Formats: sequence, structure tokens, C-alpha cells
Amino acid sequence: MPDDSSKKQPPSDDDRNLVIVDEDFANADAEDRLWLFWERNKNIIVRGSTALIGGILAFLAFHFWSEAQKEAVGQEYVACQDETARRAFAAKHNGEPLAAVALVEVADALKQAGKLPDAVKAYDEAARLADLAGKAPAVEALAVRSRLYAALVRHELGDATAIPAITAIAENAAVAETLRGYAMLTLANIAVSKGDTAAASKWLNLMDKRLRPSHVWQSDKTWLVRSEPSLLAAPAAPAPAGK
Repeated sequence: MPDDSSKKQPPSDDDRNLVIVDEDFANADAEDRLWLFWERNKNIIVRGSTALIGGILAFLAFHFWSEAQKEAVGQEYVACQDETARRAFAAKHNGEPLAAVALVEVADALKQAGKLPDAVKAYDEAARLADLAGKAPAVEALAVRSRLYAALVRHELGDATAIPAITAIAENAAVAETLRGYAMLTLANIAVSKGDTAAASKWLNLMDKRLRPSHVWQSDKTWLVRSEPSLLAAPAAPAPAGK
């Protein structure tokens, strides 16, 4: 890496800014550079990643709504326009996938409003309702999405159970690749925020090993590594036993 990191420019095929290092950080070690990178780019990372995950919920909602069109439940779901209506719908249609979707929408709104403890409860309830709705792949993806977001919010709240919960999703080969990859990318970003290059490198390398080459998080992963090449050079933490 060139000594004058302040002159680093983003590549022509990537319009997102790479980390720009202050003069005081010109000779900083890897941990300091990672910390500075995270502090300056965490909002971009979070917004870019959560946009795709939000799109997954929209897709699942449309899928379940289409399936329910033969019954009045589909139209009843569309009529829900606020938290009270969605909660009432979920209570009435316990066991329907759209009930879980309604609760996830409630949880997402609570999270957006900064009501994190309430959001955790709603995500947990959405996961429970998704479990009641069966074992179809789309339903299971909805349950995982609910549990993943519950863990992410718990992490924001400083709950020690959050990282193991995210890790369980990242390591579960039965989980849909998009959600599993997001869990891996999240763990890598959390490690970066702590200056733990070994753990971050481990999760980034596992993305290459366990996901398809064309997975949807490839550009996010590449950008993270490109912005701090020491991630590739760092000795990876041991992979979980049996993996």
C-alpha cells in the first residue's frame, strides 16, 4: 500500500468513496485505518446492505399475497395501513405467512423509529408466526430474515446474544444464500469496527468458499477488501470445527 494514503482514489468502476486517510493517519497501523474506514463509511455499508434485505421482504410479501389472492386474506392484508391494523391482522390470521410479513413490517417501522426494544419483540413474534406457517422455502426465508434482524437490533442494544445468533445464520448451509451472505458480511463489518482484521478476513474468505461466485454481496465484499487490502493479508481466524 502506498505510504500517502490520502491520495487514494476510488477505481473508475466503483462510484463509492474509498477511505480517505487524514495526515495524522498517514503512518497509522492496520487497526487505526480500519477504525477510520468504519467510522466514515458505516452508514453507506448499512444503507446499501439493508436496501437489498428490505427488497427481500417486499418480494416475499408479494409472493405470499399472490398465493393468498384466492382468499379474502390477501385483500385484507393490503388494507392494513398502520401498526394497529397490521398487529390485528397478524393476530387474526395466526399461521398464515402474511401474518408474519405484517409483523416484520411493524418491526421494521419500529426499528426505523428508533424503538429498538419494541422492534426486537416484534421480530421475535414474526419469527414465531413464520414457524407456524409451515416449512416452504419462502416461509423459512421469512423466519430467518426475522431472526437475523432481531439479532442485528440486539447487537445495536449491546446484547451479548446477538453475535452468536448472527453466526448461527452465517454458518447454516440450509439458509438462503442471500441471507447467509448478509450475515457473513455483517460479521465481517462488525469485526472491522472492532479492528479485528483476522475475524473480518475469516468471514470474507468464507463468503468466497461457501457462496456462489456471483452472489449478490460480491460487490460489497470487494469494496470492503479494496478499501483496506490488509484484510486479505491478515491471518484468518480458525474456521468453525467441521466446516
